[in-house]
Amino acid sequence: MGVGDWGTLGQGRVERGSNCVRVLLDNGIFIHAEFAEGTVRRTTVRRGGSDQTFEVHGLARKVPSVDVDYQRQKEALFTVGRLIREGRIEAFDYWEIRCEKFRGTPTVKECNALRDCEIRSCDPAIKRSMFRQSIDLTDVFSKGGKKDIKNGIELGQANQIAFFEWLCTLKGPEVDLLVSHAALLRLTPFEIDSLRDIDRFQFLCSRSGSRENYPDVFHLWTAERNGLDALLTLDCGLPALASRVKNEKGKTVKMKTEVLQPIDLLRRLGINKPDPVPMDIGRFYYLHELT
Repeated sequence: MGVGDWGTLGQGRVERGSNCVRVLLDNGIFIHAEFAEGTVRRTTVRRGGSDQTFEVHGLARKVPSVDVDYQRQKEALFTVGRLIREGRIEAFDYWEIRCEKFRGTPTVKECNALRDCEIRSCDPAIKRSMFRQSIDLTDVFSKGGKKDIKNGIELGQANQIAFFEWLCTLKGPEVDLLVSHAALLRLTPFEIDSLRDIDRFQFLCSRSGSRENYPDVFHLWTAERNGLDALLTLDCGLPALASRVKNEKGKTVKMKTEVLQPIDLLRRLGINKPDPVPMDIGRFYYLHELT
């Protein structure tokens, strides 16, 4: 399947540019696009008749994953990044994924596979802020899952999972009521259509195996609603979910957006040999060497 074979999928909100593949990047892609981390090397020099030791700050490549296949997927992100810069891939994120980034750590720009890539923004299928507002920003930016509960975070109804669970409860009469008050709720035509498509989200959630997976399901649904060609992920669970949906009880259920890992995406584009990682394992790099 080449780029042109995906051209018929572009019927969503996001307008298709020139001949390219439109891909939503999940948060794991942004996290693992970083290959460098800070390090310190102690250097001893002879000065004034005595040895003096100095600390030199620089960068080193992160230790590769012990899972060889997983590491190959991460390294393929350098080729994905190049294709984005060349305009062969049009990359997107959106509010919920950016929200997940806030829970992470500051980024290291040097030797980042997505460095200088233009990442466009698409609309969430339904804006969480339209229905869940809170002055508790901890709740707003929380996933609302087991890890948050274990860490003692006080959760309300504004976090991701609480909102997605509410979406799963909506039935026909509730959807009709929300649509009838669209102007009051400031819903866009896109969101109204999403509410009318809520069965799709609920179906995907019901096959996801756990409420912990609802945020990923919402990413996939948002990609579908925007008519994107693929959701790019390093998570094995999402491709497995897509496979289960496709073969629902022996029936073929069409996936509107493909769920792909980096190497699978490259193969669809006819690339079987990813670019090498521009850092050697175990080498100390001065900051200017990677700028």
